[in-house]
Amino acid sequence: MNRWTLLGSTMLLCLGAVLILPKLFSFQTSLEQQKATATFTPQSRVVLSPDNLVDELSSLPLTLPIVRVEWKSSILSLDLKVEGPERSVADMYQNMAEALTFSFHNTPNVDQLLLRLVAEDRWLNTRYLLLAINVSRYEWSSELTTSLQNNGDRPLTALLKQTLHVTETKLWNNQFNMQ
Repeated sequence: MNRWTLLGSTMLLCLGAVLILPKLFSFQTSLEQQKATATFTPQSRVVLSPDNLVDELSSLPLTLPIVRVEWKSSILSLDLKVEGPERSVADMYQNMAEALTFSFHNTPNVDQLLLRLVAEDRWLNTRYLLLAINVSRYEWSSELTTSLQNNGDRPLTALLKQTLHVTETKLWNNQFNMQ
């Protein structure tokens, strides 16, 4: 009987090893895949708050300086300063697209973006509004951002103006919208 117990135990141990080893291998493979996913797709969505507002906005690849920021009740307000008439309209649209992407793609808690492009008169220490947009998360789409980025130096299309709720001032039209 001792011999049969040893043989049966050995058979059960081998059968258990045959059944369990593939499961361990697949478990290890799935852990490695999760690590690789975490390494190559970082969590880019950040919850915006007064504590991290400056840090997050300073990491944006904007070429226009931010002159004013306000964060209140899920509404982000940004003023970007346009320095000189030599600045291209395409560059300004690119900055607007970056702000849109940050607000609605990279953060889950911004419901509205109020973005203004302003010019500053250093002698009079006065700011002048050039262009403003007022966009809701629910009206935004990544195609809208792509369209804005690809607009170049041309005036904004009627669709972009309507969806972004664009306000163009006379100063903007005189300086940048040579129609």
